[in-house]
Amino acid sequence: MKYIKTEQLLLTLAGVTTWALVALVEVNAVRGKPYWHWMAIGYVLFLLFFLSVASGYLQQTRQQLGKMLLVLQLSIVAALLFAHSWVVTPVLLVIWTGCLPDFFSRKNAILLVILSAVVFCCSLKLAWQGRASLIMALSYFGFQFFALSSSFARVSERSARENVEQLNQKLQATRILLAQSSRQEERVRIARDLHDILGHQLTALNLQLEILQHKVPEELRESVQQSKSLAKTLLENIRQVVRDQRNLLSLDIRQAIQGLAANIPQLGLDIRGELHLDSVQLAEQLVLCIQEGISNALRHGRATRINVLLQQQSNSIQIMLDDNGNGLAASTAHGTGLRGMRERLAVYDGSVELLALAEGCRLMISLNTDTKEAAHD
Repeated sequence: MKYIKTEQLLLTLAGVTTWALVALVEVNAVRGKPYWHWMAIGYVLFLLFFLSVASGYLQQTRQQLGKMLLVLQLSIVAALLFAHSWVVTPVLLVIWTGCLPDFFSRKNAILLVILSAVVFCCSLKLAWQGRASLIMALSYFGFQFFALSSSFARVSERSARENVEQLNQKLQATRILLAQSSRQEERVRIARDLHDILGHQLTALNLQLEILQHKVPEELRESVQQSKSLAKTLLENIRQVVRDQRNLLSLDIRQAIQGLAANIPQLGLDIRGELHLDSVQLAEQLVLCIQEGISNALRHGRATRINVLLQQQSNSIQIMLDDNGNGLAASTAHGTGLRGMRERLAVYDGSVELLALAEGCRLMISLNTDTKEAAHD
């Protein structure tokens, strides 16, 4: 995440620096003409729109607004080109092209670049200089496609990096659950061995002492009775240890949830309550749903803090994730993330809701443990 912010900062600085050079040359070239104030306003508006789309904020929260600003940017550049067709003005088209992959598909971005090239060629008609103008138009068209290809490569790399981070988080959470499951299986084995080996042998020893008690002389019967009582007490203690070990056989997903945020230093995660689950499959599905909720809060809501509340009653489980993000967006409320969570928990008759809070959102996950047990019977 830190790398992505640094990447956006460098691209924004490069765009602003290039814009400043172009604006300085152009405004000086038209200074004194009656329309130069309007051109200056156009350059300022282009910069403001560029900062809005290059900041990364609109990419996750308001895609439609970002697309509209890019279309307005193209209109501004077209107006500047027709007002004063100069050799440096088309550089703005290259800056504009570099922002397209964050908001448009490859097909639509190429169509917009072609449209911008047509606009540029039409502006050149006003100051046509024959072959030189044609070469300039083709050159800038090539620059735009180079910028477009580079930006699509950047977006693809960023997406791949985010996927790898999510996979690493899943692996870490799964590793924690498997470690708990291994300890669970080891406890089951120890409890079973104690019951099957020591328990049966102590039972046999009690029977032997019972028989011996009736055969030994009167003066030894008290010692045999004490040995019998000790063996009986030891058998009860072993049975109690076996019961305690089986009662401890549950998975606590708190460690797995903490593992999801281990590599996100800018995220504050507070976990309250606890869940004790006897199904590794259910624990894994819940952790994956929580991971999706955390990812959505970071990606769409730009949250910096998430509070997780775990509640478990006799026949139900409820998990709430409250974040301090930007609120509920339509794309998030009806996105594939929530649909995927509902599909994961469908076998457990689980429900997933995303609610708007005064600050941020609440993701609520609920399921009925009676249905869960029925699903595994």
